[in-house]
Amino acid sequence: MVAGFKKRKIKNGQSLGEVLKNAREKAEISLDDADIACKVRAKYLKAIEENDWQSLPSLVYVRGFVLAYAKFLDLDQEEIERLFQQEYSFIGRQKTSELSYKKLLPDKKVQITPKLIAYTSLSIFFLSMFGYIAYQIVNFAGSPNLRLVSPFNNSVIESDSVDVRGITDNDTYLTVNNETVPVTTDGHFATSLKLQKGINVVRVKVMNRAKKETSEILTIEYKPKTAMTNTEVNQ
Repeated sequence: MVAGFKKRKIKNGQSLGEVLKNAREKAEISLDDADIACKVRAKYLKAIEENDWQSLPSLVYVRGFVLAYAKFLDLDQEEIERLFQQEYSFIGRQKTSELSYKKLLPDKKVQITPKLIAYTSLSIFFLSMFGYIAYQIVNFAGSPNLRLVSPFNNSVIESDSVDVRGITDNDTYLTVNNETVPVTTDGHFATSLKLQKGINVVRVKVMNRAKKETSEILTIEYKPKTAMTNTEVNQ
């Protein structure tokens, strides 16, 4: 109980929230102070004052909050209990009415008919066809893909030959240093290339049916390993 309070009578016609809020404001008490005194969080006290029952927990907890708040404000707890039951039962009736109304609404169920199946099948067919055509147009109009797997550019090797491997689109024409290299159905290609001592330039070019080209150029240095160094010979 707040010091200096006297038991107050509750005016008729006020809601429970209005009664509690008016009593708190008349005593010049903030919600934070009431929070500490009642041990009820300020956000719940605010919701009670605004009759915002949807933001509050279950009935058991709310009743305890309301009675603790009323006791702190030195209000008639019997009258507060009556107002609480009256307003909370009204909210309960509202919820019941909403649920009853929702139950009365007819459930909209989709009926599967031969006509619906036919329309769905046609839609899937046309979408698939348009997708395939779009895919072919993109592939036809665009440059072919080309990715070299080996060797790496600027490689230095000691062997006089190197395997050139990579991946491209299938149904393409591919050359390595102007020599035709076959492409497998999954787009892989490989060929062995003879090297000369020093720097070798390898040009890989691929062309699709639309005559679009993609090319890669590799630089490889062939540095043969000598059988013996001069120091080993002198020894």
